[in-house]
Amino acid sequence: MNLPLLKEVLTDPDEFLSNGQLKSLALEMLELIPMEGIEGSVLDPEGIMEVVLRAAVGTTSINGVTTKTSDTPNRKTVMDWLHTLQKPAMLDAVNDILALVAMTVLDRGGSRTVCIDFMDNPFHGHPEDEDEFRRMQARDGTTKCHRYCTAFVIARGKPLTLAVEPVAGEDSKADAVERVLARVETYPFETKQILIDRAAFNGELIGVLRETAPPVFPVKTGKDSLRRKLSVNASYMTEETICEGKEHEQTYPLAVNVTYHNGDRGKSGVKRTGYAAYGLEDRTPRQVATVYNKRSRIEKSYEKFREARALTTTPSTTIRLFYVGVGFLLEQLWVVLQWAVLAAPQRGGRALPVEFTFGDAFLHGVEQVLDDELGWKEKYRTNGVGLPAGCDHGLA
Repeated sequence: MNLPLLKEVLTDPDEFLSNGQLKSLALEMLELIPMEGIEGSVLDPEGIMEVVLRAAVGTTSINGVTTKTSDTPNRKTVMDWLHTLQKPAMLDAVNDILALVAMTVLDRGGSRTVCIDFMDNPFHGHPEDEDEFRRMQARDGTTKCHRYCTAFVIARGKPLTLAVEPVAGEDSKADAVERVLARVETYPFETKQILIDRAAFNGELIGVLRETAPPVFPVKTGKDSLRRKLSVNASYMTEETICEGKEHEQTYPLAVNVTYHNGDRGKSGVKRTGYAAYGLEDRTPRQVATVYNKRSRIEKSYEKFREARALTTTPSTTIRLFYVGVGFLLEQLWVVLQWAVLAAPQRGGRALPVEFTFGDAFLHGVEQVLDDELGWKEKYRTNGVGLPAGCDHGLA
């Protein structure tokens, strides 16, 4: 894969980075995603990707773009093109582009701590296949969701997305993590440690993680023996067994970290947290907690991603996955640009530009350029009459 515009900007930037360049860089990435298109159509993928990009940066739908612009095809035409996306090829391309952009600012040697997470995208409507969605706690008026497994690495103080994989209804979490880690293994660095949430408290999943690197994650407290070990007033290290006597039995080092809420989130009193601390047996519980807390930064990445997610009610899981990939690609591009060409070099690191925000600067800048190019409608014909006669408008 080749990104000549991005390479030029990263290695030989102009004095200023314009909104037009931001749009061109974003479109350059999206055009690498293969799309067969409609045979005999006079359109080309760039025209379709411009509509998709405008929907993403405006957090709107394809219909919301095509009905408000004069120089774009109609919604049906755009969606017909998007339905020609092939899921395996599209997903491979998205992950390859994520890797290409990430490696522009990642050291190729050494080792890294990788963060694994599961993200739920609420689903409204009727799916093509009832097995395609997962269940979640009620959110946004639904308990249905499309679930995605993601891998991140913290670099330059920012989370970079390494890989994204969908979790279909029949997939186990272990299956999804195995696929994600297979993509991470293609990176030139070594994975020294994996941080994941309580979703890892599963014997089969722990086994998958340990094949790549020592995992660290908080434990669930449903087991009686575990509750007893957590009912203490001082931190200590011990060990515990999960799935005892079963196929996926795992014995893990347990770090019991005891702290005090001190009014945090309106809570007070003793706070006891247990961590499965593979590879950290020689650390104190507080040190284990400090290592795990680095993972909290990926929540910021999710917040940014959601600002660039196009809306849709299509039952196509391929198109929904494509929109998710576009959101992660745009967020990744922003992270790299702000660190590589906009941050001011200084002793001890780089000072990131506070004015180059993701939503108000990057996304809005791309949106402005596309509005001009796509002919965004700025006036609408009125009826010339107003309220009908006899209608009491109540205005003085």
